[in-house]
Order: sequence, then structure tokens, then C-alpha cells
Amino acid sequence: MKKTLLLLIFITCTLSYSQKKILKTNLINGGITINGNLDETHWQTAAVAKDFFMFAPDNGKEVEKGNETEVKILYDNEAIYIGAILYDSEPSKILKELTLRDDQGTSDNFGVFINGFNDGQQDFRFFCTASGTQMDCLATDTNGEDFTWDAIWLSKAKITDKGWVVEMKIPYAALRFSDNKVQTWGINFVRDLKRKNSIYVWNKVDNKLNNVIQQAGNLEGIENIKTPTRLFFMPYSSFYLNANDAQKTKGTLKGGMDIKYGINDAFTLDAILIPDFGQTKFDDQILNLGPFEQQFNENRAFFTEGTDLFNKGGLFYSRRIGGSPSAYPTVENNEEIIENPATVNLINALKVSGRTKSGLGVGVSNAVTETTTAKIRNNSDQSVRSEVIEPLTNYSVLVLDQRFRKNSSVSFINTNVTRDGSFRDGNVSALVWDLNTKENTYNLSGDFKYSYVNEGGAKT
Repeated sequence: MKKTLLLLIFITCTLSYSQKKILKTNLINGGITINGNLDETHWQTAAVAKDFFMFAPDNGKEVEKGNETEVKILYDNEAIYIGAILYDSEPSKILKELTLRDDQGTSDNFGVFINGFNDGQQDFRFFCTASGTQMDCLATDTNGEDFTWDAIWLSKAKITDKGWVVEMKIPYAALRFSDNKVQTWGINFVRDLKRKNSIYVWNKVDNKLNNVIQQAGNLEGIENIKTPTRLFFMPYSSFYLNANDAQKTKGTLKGGMDIKYGINDAFTLDAILIPDFGQTKFDDQILNLGPFEQQFNENRAFFTEGTDLFNKGGLFYSRRIGGSPSAYPTVENNEEIIENPATVNLINALKVSGRTKSGLGVGVSNAVTETTTAKIRNNSDQSVRSEVIEPLTNYSVLVLDQRFRKNSSVSFINTNVTRDGSFRDGNVSALVWDLNTKENTYNLSGDFKYSYVNEGGAKT
């Protein structure tokens, strides 16, 4: 009898965490102003998502009275609209630090997790703090949240005498979803009440399971919307003025363009032509006395955005692209180096990445850097010669990542560097696996890696 009772309790607990809440949304014909008021007529008739549960620290506990959350969703042919009322028993104590984008600081915040394919694989997450700061990211259960991804969307936060309100407009261009006439999206809402160190979610999430995305609720009611054309051109120009005592004042004008194109619902093309990373922050100076290469964080937006696939296996270190030349100029006794570039210019780069409905992730990246030379002066006759310290070079990455059972994956990764002429080439391949039982109770992970280097008579 005791065993039967324990079994029933276990089944009841399991079912309570596996149930999916359903929120219905309504079609509107515009008329929503993002001002944090929720005073339009459409909001008054929208269904309400409520009865949140604590995610941490007391997982599964119901929200205490006075701190309830109510969320509504509307949609039109351009975007979805989220209106959230976050009640607070002590509105004067709401934390609202003003910070930079993607930095929540010590502010209360509200977020919506959207999975347009409802496949438990990847979330598009949008947050707004009580001070109005936006945060957005891509999220997978395997690699966590990638806040280097940024989208264009609108939000407004407003403090009231009952708590605070958030209003959001998220264009379809910022999301990914199927072309089905009737849509069912995976959705969840999260509220972070900072002063109580408490996080609440709408659809109950068991934080002991490593599959938060799969424990989302369902958003129903979206019908007959079309996936938009995702095409963005971002031209830029810059002017550099270099003046010193040794050389004449010299001005340099540079220009280029970034392109982002949505090939289809799942795949996106990113490209940069004649890039200029002059706005990228400099690295801290570090004295490296060890035998291994010092690695730095990537600060260039093209290489930091959407890196989930390309980080598989830990093989790809993007800072080598456009980094230091691979060779050092040779100098005779009567010669001296008068110009020795510390970095190599990038000519262009592109990447295609996405994931199919069957869970196959495909990532292809290619970059080309230009020939770089050093100038050497002969002190005897004052003649100047040039020597190639980095030839025309091609960098490529291929990633195939197959997910299955929503919590396991097997990946193949190949990285290749090919330099023109008799310079060092390299090729590295890896097979990486992360296998979990359906209940996430057991895990088997590992990798097999193989590298080949062709020295090719490179100068060192």
C-alpha cells in the first residue's frame, strides 16, 4: 500500500510539471501604441496569462498575494504585442537601475520566451527592465543564452501605484516560425523580482531538468500570417586622421557594408564587405609568460552574433581571422624594419546558419584576408624592399549538428585555413556527442578530434 501511494504521488508530480498551459491570442487591425498604458480597447478583451509559479529559489511555489503577474498577447500582420501588468505590494521599492542594453543590472525585469516552431530547440527571448532597458538573446538548453544577438523591437516600461507595466511590440522579422496557416508557438513568461531574489514563470518549470525550453506553454490563435522578407543593408563609412612628428599628416577614408538576408524560415545569410572594425574596443594588455597562445574575447559583431553552431567542439577561434601575421620578416645585418603591420585586413566574410524542422543545424562560414607585407630598409643604399608576412588566406568552417529527442545531439565540425604559397596551412575535424536519456537522468558526452598541419616551409 505504501509503494502504491508513493507511485501515485510520483505520477502526480510528474504530470504537474509536464502540463502545458495554453494562451489564446486575437487578431487586431493595428491601433496599438507602445506607451506602457495598455489603454486600447483591444487589450481589454484579450485573454490573460496568470497564476505564475516560482522558478527560483523555491521551485514550484505559487506567487504570494500582491505580487501577481498578468500577461496578454495580441497580433496583427506585422508583429505580436505583449502587455504585462506586474503587481507589486511595495511599488516604491521596485528596483530600476538604468543600464546599457543587454545588462539587467539590479533592476526588476520581465521577459517573454518565444519558440516559433514549438520544437523545444531554440528560444527567442526578449526582456525589458523596470527602467526600460532592453535585453534580447537566442537560447538553447545546451549552450544557454547568447546575448550577442540583437533584434529591432519596441518596448516601454512604466511604474504605477500598483506595480509596473511593460508593453512590447516584436516584429515578425525578429522571429523565426513556420509557414503554416495555423500557428502554435511555444511560449513562456518570466519575471525577476530583484529585491526578493525571486524568479517566476508562467508555465511551471522544473529547474532540476536541463530542458527549460521544452517546458514552455503554448500560444494559439495566430493564423494566416506570412513570414516576412528579412533583408537588411547596413552601409558604413569612417575617416581616420594620423598625425605624428615622424610622418606627414595622413587621412584615410574607409567604407563597407553589412548584409543580412533570411534565405527561408530557418536559414540566415550574414555577409560583410570590406569591413572596418575601428569601433571595436581594444584588448587589455597581458604579459603572457606561458608556452600557449593567449586568447581574447571576440569583440567584432559579425563574429559574435549567433555563434551557437560555430562554437561546437571549441575548435573555432575567430580572433585568428584578421589577427597577427603568421610570419616575421627576415632582416640582414645592414637592414632594419620600418613598417611591420600587427594585424591583417579582412577583405570579406560570410556565414550561413540555421536549423531544419528535423533538428539538423547547418553552419557554413568563410572569410578571406588580404596579402600583408612588411617594409625593410637597407641602411647601405637606403633602398626599401617589401616582404610578405601573411599571404592571401582563406578561413572556412563547416558544422553539422543533429539534435534528437530534444535533449541530445551529435555534431561534426571542420575548420580549415589555406594560405597562398609556401605558408602554413591547417585542417581540424571533430565528432562531438552529447547524449541524454529521455528523463535527463544519465548523460554520455565526448569528442574525437583530428588535426593536420602542412608547414609548407613557412617562416617563423
